[in-house]
Amino acid sequence: MSTPREVRKTRVVHLVYSFGVGGLERVIANLVNFSDPDQVEHIVITQIDDTSFAGQLKHPVQFYCIDKQDGLDLSSHYRFIRLLRDIRPDVLHTYNFGTLEYHAAAFLARVKIRVHADHGMQSSYKKITNPLKYELFRRAIAKFIRYYVVVSEDLYGWATQRIHLKPPKLRLIFNGIDTAEFAHPDRQRVFDERQADVGDSRTFICVGRLVDVKNHELLIRAFARAVDSNPVMQRCQLKIVGDGPLLDQLNALVTELGCESHIQLLGSRDDIPALLKSADVFVLSSRYEAQPMTILEAMASGLPVIATNVGGVATVVKDQVTGMLVDSEDVAQMAMALVTAASAPERMLQYGREGVKLVNKTFSVQAMCATYNRLYGVQVNPNGDGSENSLSP
Repeated sequence: MSTPREVRKTRVVHLVYSFGVGGLERVIANLVNFSDPDQVEHIVITQIDDTSFAGQLKHPVQFYCIDKQDGLDLSSHYRFIRLLRDIRPDVLHTYNFGTLEYHAAAFLARVKIRVHADHGMQSSYKKITNPLKYELFRRAIAKFIRYYVVVSEDLYGWATQRIHLKPPKLRLIFNGIDTAEFAHPDRQRVFDERQADVGDSRTFICVGRLVDVKNHELLIRAFARAVDSNPVMQRCQLKIVGDGPLLDQLNALVTELGCESHIQLLGSRDDIPALLKSADVFVLSSRYEAQPMTILEAMASGLPVIATNVGGVATVVKDQVTGMLVDSEDVAQMAMALVTAASAPERMLQYGREGVKLVNKTFSVQAMCATYNRLYGVQVNPNGDGSENSLSP
């Protein structure tokens, strides 16, 4: 009697700048955690030695570092080729502009399937001296890539028009989250209790690294203005979750505005699901976002969202359906949206309901993993979720 033939796992190498705390790293963690470990072996290679987010991985993953130096470091390409020849992966998956150049090395190392994913455009939220330089580089390297993935509709249009990509090479794959992890078990009861008192306290929450592109300064100034101008906001709190180089500067701004009793900067936290479940409204004031994971997580928790209408945000936040969109850099408009959210609990409840529906339908981690596994050449488990969240052919 013949024994069943052992199926070789598909070996996928993820190349990233670092594996520290961030939305991109959470995407990779979701790919690892929701792939079948009997079918896929995930390996992470970082350019610098930072694996602080590794504790979020539920399956064993090997980590390597190529110790890339600042600027053009050709020796890192040599180390990368040697590492790939030792690992012998079936797939290389790179992320964002900083890892794009390594596809030529992967070609030389004979990696069969080469995937690149852009989760944002290089310096896309502000003017740069020579954007064409980055676009020409992407066009050149794209010749070595089998699948070029973007994660939002605005990026899809940009890749089509500026990088001159098209299907089947170009793919739009939305980020996915574990909706069960963030689902609020009793969001309906929480809102029902608060509908009777418009003046009840509300907790606003923002999650994101304290860096310039997130524009926390706008949010802090808008919240301070809303508190000063409207009595409904007097019992409201803003919690900003995240760490980064602007922490001291933003704390100083809160003190300068006299809002210490209303605005808290909590720093980095590992209990994001619990914090979202305890909040009432999610706010994001970024100058640019492609498809922010934090908004998806907030919507899965049943939170209405106030966000700046930049990049691919409007793909997720449907204005007056799942939340409110405001113009970037507009403190007055953001303040008005905050007051509206605090004053209209029934409307916020409806936004939250619609947000849950949208995330469950389009942005589940199961759909994301199934779509990427097809690109990797993995035969998806027929007993699993075979749905896809890709809008491209």
